[in-house]
Parts: sequence; structure tokens; C-alpha cells
Amino acid sequence: MGCILSSEALYDTGPTPSVSVSVVGEVYIYVPGFRAPKYVDLKGTLHGSISADLLSRLQQLRSQVLIALGKYTPASKSRRFRRPHQQDTPAAVHLEKALVNYLPVLLGFMTKGEKLTSGLFFEWTNVEDENKETSMGSVYYELLSVLHLLGVLALQEANTCLTPRPPAEGYSPKVTEDSKRNAIELLLKAASYLECALRAVLPNTPEDVKEKLPAALTESMLRAIENQALGHGIELQLGFAVDNVKASLAVKRRIACEHVKVWEEVSEKLVCAPLADGRREKYLLFVNWKLSEAKVGAYYFHGLILDEGYEDNMHAQAITCLRAAETFLKESQRIKVEFGNAEPMTKVPPSWGAIKYLSEKIPRDVLVRARLFKEKYHKEILPVATPQLPVFQLALKADQYNLPPIDPAWEKETGYEGRYNLDSDLPAFLVKRDLSRKENGPSELRRAQPILATPAMVQAR
Repeated sequence: MGCILSSEALYDTGPTPSVSVSVVGEVYIYVPGFRAPKYVDLKGTLHGSISADLLSRLQQLRSQVLIALGKYTPASKSRRFRRPHQQDTPAAVHLEKALVNYLPVLLGFMTKGEKLTSGLFFEWTNVEDENKETSMGSVYYELLSVLHLLGVLALQEANTCLTPRPPAEGYSPKVTEDSKRNAIELLLKAASYLECALRAVLPNTPEDVKEKLPAALTESMLRAIENQALGHGIELQLGFAVDNVKASLAVKRRIACEHVKVWEEVSEKLVCAPLADGRREKYLLFVNWKLSEAKVGAYYFHGLILDEGYEDNMHAQAITCLRAAETFLKESQRIKVEFGNAEPMTKVPPSWGAIKYLSEKIPRDVLVRARLFKEKYHKEILPVATPQLPVFQLALKADQYNLPPIDPAWEKETGYEGRYNLDSDLPAFLVKRDLSRKENGPSELRRAQPILATPAMVQAR
């Protein structure tokens, strides 16, 4: 987040226009490194390698991505003023459609070692830093970049859903329940795109290509962003649970502990990501901020449950957890300010959702229960270390996104036929036909499963 593409810049089959960067709007979901493709003369480079019809189709589909991207303005101030029930901006929908339509024809180039793309270099640039431009002659690089952009696009749209609309006269800004549910759907969609890149593309990418991938496309970074998407979704679920009077303490504690677990995984992966120092510091601050907020809820609800127990020193453990929650609350507020002030500067939102509820409840509860502890349970021994949180498996998961079938236009190419691929997670890749082999019947082309629909919101448990 924190960057926009100029809405006046339209991509066509000419040189790539310049991209402007700005910091506008509140950041609820921060993702560094919005990457944009640059114009590539496919017709000139691939002339004679594939048929003219297929080449024109390839150039057209990639150009549609560039045009849609030029009309898309992530995190722009104008996109905050939305109709009450508008889930996605038309520009975002068109960009996603263009990217998804581009995938089938792009997959046809993965021909198990064939060098069709020899001399062809796909160029992408980091919008936040135009000097960080990467050009690689690999279809795997292009495919990873497309899936990464689909994931980041969904994350940025989720951020828009969480940005309060201008209030009606006399009312404060508010995010509707429908907007929060739409945000969860978008977060799950982002996670599914990134999981597809990790499962179906990256393991099959040649090692020499992996070594040259930019930081955003490395395994550690893709996994970090995937878990981040799930982390934001769990945060919204916790907010629903807090607002639901029927949700038990056990349910709230479980969601809060899952929230901690997923952000710890983000932190672990980010440490291994080869980010530049400035971007690493900014992203680490954001992750540490969200991890601290997650621990606030987990220790608070865990402390309340322990306080209901009857075992020895249970109340002492409970007050220790509540004090830990208060400590993490102060820590999260400090890191939040540091994150906003770190370059590139971003506008952080006021407390909202579950953390707003917790910031109001915890200081009072700690004072009351600490006084009660001194009066009734002063003989209990306070633990030396803070009690460990229970561990739960993540219940919020995205549906699997499968790569689409290869564009049927590739079946008409001379010297190509469909073959089964041994990896069930991948669509069939076309391979060179052995023209000396006697034809015994029609060729077979394994089709990948159709693209799954956007997963519906996972209800709070």
C-alpha cells in the first residue's frame, strides 16, 4: 500500500508511461512493492516462433493487462468515496479479469525445456521505486509476477473495503458489516492466488531462475503475504466474535490465539525475505504492530478463562496474562506510531474492531482484578514467566485456486500436442511432438480444474 498509479496513464502498445507515487488514505493492510508490468514487443521478438494468430492474441491479452492497470489507482483518495454496497471498483474488476484472461495463453509457453522465448525478456517494475526494475527471460517469472499482482490487488481492494466512507451529517465514519465481510472474501482470494504460486509454480521453476527472482517473488515473501492475508481475515473474525454477545470466551480465545499464530508465521518468513533495508524495516514494523495487537487479545481472553478456574495459582496466572495483555497494548500503540512515521510515511487508522474494544476494556479490568487479587488471592504465587498460550490449528483457510487450462489456440500450433503431466497440481504443459512417431489416435490434453469461485466468508466459530 502507500502507492498509487496515475489514473491518467493508459498503457498501449507503445512505451510504458511514467508512474507516480503518492501516500494517500489510511493503511489498514500494508503490502510493500506493488509491481507493474512494462510494455514488451512480443510480436517483434517471437515472430516466426509461433503462428501469427497466436502471437496477435498473446500481444492483445498482455496489452489489455497494461491498459487495465493504467486505469487502476490503488489506495487513491478518490476510491474512498464509494457507493454503500459497492464491493470492488470497476477498474480493479477489469484488471483482475485481464490478468486471469492472460494466464491460459501464457501457460502455453511452459514446454518443458523448449526455448521458444529465447531472446524475450519480461519487464516488471516496483511502483514504489522505479529504479527496482526486473527483466527476466523466463515465463515462470512472468507467471509468478501475474499471480503476485492478483494477490496484491485483492489485498489493496480489501484495504479499500476497510476504509470508512464519508459519514452522513452528524455521524462519525463507519465501516459496515457488509464491507468487513467483503474484505474477508478478498483476503481469502489473495491468499488463494499466492498459495497457487507457492504450490504450482515456484516448485517447478528452474533453480537458475529462482536465484534471480526479485524479493517479492521469493518463497519466503510469498508465504509471508499469504499468511498476512489470513491474519487480517482472522482479525476481522475476532471483531465479529467480540461484537457477538452469544460468542463464548472459549471461542474468542481460540480466534485470538490463531491470530497470534498466523502473525508469528508472517514474522518468521519475513526474516528470511531478501528485502532492501528500508522496505524491510517498514514491513517489519507493520508485522510487529499486528503481532502485538494479536497478543493483546490472546492474553486477555486467556487470562479471563484462567480466572474462572479452580486450580492452584490459577488467579495468579490470570492476572499475569492480563498484565501481559496491557503491556502488549502499550507496545502495539508505540510500534503503530513508528510504522506511520517510517519512510515511506503512511497514515495509520485510529483503533477499530477488536483492538478498540480491548483498549477500552483492558486498563479497567487489570485495575479491578489486580485489586481483587490482593484482597482474596494474595497467597497465590505469581509465575516467574507469563503462561504460554494454547495452540490451535488455523480454521480460516482459502479455497485452492487452480491454474486454468492452456488456451485452446496452442492445440493448433504445428509441432505441438497435449501430454499428461505427472504433477497433479499443474495443468498440462505442451511439449514438442515427435514428428517421426506414428500417429495412433487423437492426442489427449489434460485440463486443469476450472477456476474456483471466490470463497464465501468463513463464519466466526
